Amino acid sequence: MFKITEDCLEKKTFTEYFSSDAEKGTEEFEELIRKFESEPQYQFRMCDYDGEVFYIGYSDDCTHKNGFDPLDMYGEYYGCKDIQYLNEKGEYKRL
Repeated sequence: MFKITEDCLEKKTFTEYFSSDAEKGTEEFEELIRKFESEPQYQFRMCDYDGEVFYIGYSDDCTHKNGFDPLDMYGEYYGCKDIQYLNEKGEYKRL
C-alpha cells in the first residue's frame, strides 16, 4: 500500500491511498489503511527522465517486491519514469 502526499508540479497536497491488494471502498481496503498507518512507512519520490520530481509519498515497502507499486499504479500514467526511496542517510536512492 502507498499514499501520495504531494504533487510537486501543482503544489498540492494529497491524502489518497492506493493498493494492488484490495479494491477501494471495501472493508479489506480500509483494513489495509489501518495496517499501513500503524506500521513503518518509507518515503519515496517519483521523477521524470530529467529528474524533475512529480510526486512524493509513503509506501509500506521499499524493496523490489512491492516498492514499484507507486510507479506502476500511479506514476507512469503521469509521466514518471523513476522511483527513489529515502534511505537512512537522508539520501534518495533509485529502487
